[in-house]
Amino acid sequence: MGDTNGVTIVIFGASGDLTQRKLIPALYNLFRKERLPDIFNIIGVSRTVMTHQQFRKDMHDAVKEFSAETFKEKFWTGFAKHIWYSPGDAAQPDQLAQVKTFLESKENGTSNRLYYLSVAPGLYPKIVTNLGQLDMTADNKGWRRIVIEKPFGSDLDSALKLNKIVHSHFDESQIYRIDHYLGKETAQNILFFRFANTIFETVWNRNYVDN
Repeated sequence: MGDTNGVTIVIFGASGDLTQRKLIPALYNLFRKERLPDIFNIIGVSRTVMTHQQFRKDMHDAVKEFSAETFKEKFWTGFAKHIWYSPGDAAQPDQLAQVKTFLESKENGTSNRLYYLSVAPGLYPKIVTNLGQLDMTADNKGWRRIVIEKPFGSDLDSALKLNKIVHSHFDESQIYRIDHYLGKETAQNILFFRFANTIFETVWNRNYVDN
């Protein structure tokens, strides 16, 4: 809260399932808890053509379904005022340039910006390269960050190749690689092991863990 520059959150692949099930509900709940900046915009980008109103309606329905326990119209009304949509294929430089123009129209000269790549992995290199070539990665008008969804490459060679492309346009301090299912089976096994053994349940109980 309190950042005078404001923050623009750009979701590439905004018409996809992840945006509806996870991203927008999570941002809505951050807004509800007053954990977003005072000045912010959430801008969805995808190849699907739709209006701001249609995108907001779709996201409204998604939050109502996937965050039913916290959904309230009064919070949504305030949150929806910050949601916009810019149709375009970010893998095409000319279309991403149009998105850039729209972003700048919603920002007050300087704004921090977060890019979230919720797209097919094959599009990562193209979008990252286009962002760099369109001068959308430099921190001179506010910080720039990029979140790259799983999978980050299919093996070591492809991961290293993708890493090289990303580093040619973003500094390491700007990059977030996320895999929300990393170690899923291991975590599930630990939970089963804990609750199936009374000795370990006591040891790992929060009442006996300092930090």
